[in-house]
Amino acid sequence: MIRRAAPLIAAALLVLSCTQDPTPAAPEIPPADSPALAPSPLTTASETASPESAVTPFTNVAPQALLDGFEVSNYRPSAVAFDYDRDGDHDLYITSNAGNANFLYANQGDGTFANVSREAGVALVDNNSSGAVACDLDNDGYQDMYVGARGVIGDGLDFRSATGADTASKQLRRAIGDHLFTNDGDGGFTDVTERAFGENVNIRSASSIACADVDGDGWLDIYVGNAVDEDWFVFDQPSHLGHYNRLYMNNGDMTFDEVSRAAGVEGGQITLRDPDGNPVLFRDPDTGAEYEGYDPTVLDASGSRAGDPSGRTHAVLFFDHDDDGDPDLWVANDGHRPYVFRNDSTPGRARFTPLAEAMGIDKSGNWMGFAVGDYDGDMDLDVFIPNVGPHLRRFEPQQQPGGDCRYTERFDWGTCLHYLLRNDGPARLDGAGVVGAFEDVASDTTVAPSPIMPPRSLDRRRIHPEWDVPTGLGAYDFGYGTTFFDYDNDGDQDIYWLGSEGPPGKSSYPAAGRMLRGDGQGSFEDITVRARLLDILDVDYSILDPADPAFDPDRQRIGSRFHLNGKALAHADLNGDGYLDLIATNSSGPVWDDLSSSFVPALGPVFVWMNGGGDNHWLTLRLKGRMGIDGSGSSADAIGARVYLESGGRTQVQEVRAGSSYLSMDSIELEFGLGDAQSVDEIRIRWRSGRAQTLSHVPADQTLEITEPES
Repeated sequence: MIRRAAPLIAAALLVLSCTQDPTPAAPEIPPADSPALAPSPLTTASETASPESAVTPFTNVAPQALLDGFEVSNYRPSAVAFDYDRDGDHDLYITSNAGNANFLYANQGDGTFANVSREAGVALVDNNSSGAVACDLDNDGYQDMYVGARGVIGDGLDFRSATGADTASKQLRRAIGDHLFTNDGDGGFTDVTERAFGENVNIRSASSIACADVDGDGWLDIYVGNAVDEDWFVFDQPSHLGHYNRLYMNNGDMTFDEVSRAAGVEGGQITLRDPDGNPVLFRDPDTGAEYEGYDPTVLDASGSRAGDPSGRTHAVLFFDHDDDGDPDLWVANDGHRPYVFRNDSTPGRARFTPLAEAMGIDKSGNWMGFAVGDYDGDMDLDVFIPNVGPHLRRFEPQQQPGGDCRYTERFDWGTCLHYLLRNDGPARLDGAGVVGAFEDVASDTTVAPSPIMPPRSLDRRRIHPEWDVPTGLGAYDFGYGTTFFDYDNDGDQDIYWLGSEGPPGKSSYPAAGRMLRGDGQGSFEDITVRARLLDILDVDYSILDPADPAFDPDRQRIGSRFHLNGKALAHADLNGDGYLDLIATNSSGPVWDDLSSSFVPALGPVFVWMNGGGDNHWLTLRLKGRMGIDGSGSSADAIGARVYLESGGRTQVQEVRAGSSYLSMDSIELEFGLGDAQSVDEIRIRWRSGRAQTLSHVPADQTLEITEPES
């Protein structure tokens, strides 16, 4: 039978399935939106926080620094940190939904940012914008910008309804079509979307975008991760619609060929099995084709088929995971397995080989973002992929097949817990060739919990008896945007993530951000509250001692129930002091009001957390590829370059990437903390072109521009 999908209003969409507050595992335990609890008496000695050490706090300056407003109207707003005018400091791009202008915040150099999106031509008022990325696609020395868009909440229309020649189709296409802007170098941008892509403009629902030189020709290519129109973003049913992803290869003249299917990276049918392990199949009555987890008879409000038989991509990542010199592709899917593709491209031909199953990191989950960094100090790049976390273990397992990990986690092929994938170096596998060997060590990774706001899952009474009690990093909560960075410049990688789902104040996925300080050997300490990085407005941080009788977490708004529905996250050194700052966005939408016992509309606040700095030394590298100089070698922004830095008896490693995590993009600069070392012994660079370069005895505490050698 043909089924039509009824349009969903925005509030209903946000509340659906994930914002209910069912009875928890034990009746004496308050639900997720109850006042914060003290640490459980059942907490073991191994879960007790380590002795406190000094934590330099961040300060949220967004209300004062963002001169034209720090709140956005968008359920999925981006955060991009880049130097659009090449004046030496970082600017910000934040997206809004249709009817509201996007923000291009130009750094004024005095701690403030002025919105110049309209003057620069990137306001996109009619566009339902989502994720974005800044890449120098024409190698002229200025970062161009690709801005994704999503389906409009509540209109009941999917992308196929935007392909007609009638007025309604054209209006929908304007709202949900992605845009490409070339940077003119004079403060303005030119929209080149139609010329660049022709009939292949992406009108599926974009989430995150990344750039890389896929085939080694010196020109950056674009990969667009698509999720699904918001009206079909549900998980409590066996039909789990998605949208195919898109790979655009750069022809060197600002035109692009769409090759995702030929390259093997379009995406495929999701994994959805019944409790007996049989695929949940739907049949197309017209063709007889069967699809796992996708019902082709679902129609949108105009009668067009809704969705594709594919996963819902939240984040995309290019990095060289097998150390062979070219960028591999990782894809985080919501309600499906992650994709890992080895880059087997040759000049002029993009080709990728799927490897997630062979690598053993293909569990189905609600995968959200990516962070890449050497957290254990062994000179290779590890990967953190946030998931829903243990929130759903409060409830009994879901029996009905669906995309939510509350169902799939029952089986050995599914999980709700985060991945922390330790890189154990390249390995050769029978039938797969050379792959990156990664082991999930999240549940075995020690995290000293915050004595002020420990994860709720550490209270064993909160876990339903049919679920195992989570351990280590696996006990930590929901995440979307995430980043590895050295917050205190001690030479060890730290990690921050934020993210939650459902209306603030009444949600089954409350999460207010987590800042974990790394020790460089594979363990962490939760310093979120002391670092003042709660994704919550109006927090009172004046008393942070739980033993102090005046400490009142509810009055002080310290607790996950006060979360603001975090989404994108990016890092950059916004004031040039050598210490990395954080930029975060939050969803707009309904917020639960305890006084009225109802949902009220609210804009999503942006946070600009400025790092308090310190006495440790640092070095920031800006790499410049020769394609921007003489048309040879690596792309102008050196995307894909790998850097090894030796200082203070240790070696650190980073890679230049364009496109970082959920909806977001970190600065393309490489920032290294040096501790008490006043100089760097050696810098070794492997450029994407294959050229190698070494620098020795470099003084600390500077931003150093390095140009790729001629040969």
